[in-house]
Amino acid sequence: MKISERVTRALDLFWKLLTGVVMTAFALMLIIMAVQVISRYALGIAVSWTDEASRYLFLAEIFLGSVLALRYQEHIRITIVTDILSPSVRNIIASVADVICVLVLLMLVAGAWNMMDRTAGIMASTFQMSFSYIYLIQMISALLMIALLLGELYQRLMGTLQPTIEDGRSD
Repeated sequence: MKISERVTRALDLFWKLLTGVVMTAFALMLIIMAVQVISRYALGIAVSWTDEASRYLFLAEIFLGSVLALRYQEHIRITIVTDILSPSVRNIIASVADVICVLVLLMLVAGAWNMMDRTAGIMASTFQMSFSYIYLIQMISALLMIALLLGELYQRLMGTLQPTIEDGRSD
């Protein structure tokens, strides 16, 4: 087996694993929120940890899910202007947009790193989990998005990025 095939298989496994993590976070959040509602309103018992746990799972789902959305080009974007441009101008604008996104994501990484340091000793109020894990997920997500954007930018600059019919971007 060639190295490129191994890399492709490893990346496919990674994306399947990430999808599984996001789906599991969503399912757990849904179950925990159901427990919260049922226990509070049907049984009259407040389960204190459910609020924080569902919030953490929601944040993990948002940040890691945004990586998947970027990979599959599912982020919301307005293309009314870029749709009327020629493919070469569209590529230039898409490249500039990718560079801007990378710069913003680098700021997000720096902010997440800073907040991880500041919140490392602060624990959740209802269970023993450091707040820094929230920022770790944010930082990992931003780094993955940077890698995706740089890969797409490289392909676009090398002329190997195949645009789709509907929006001029790759799958």
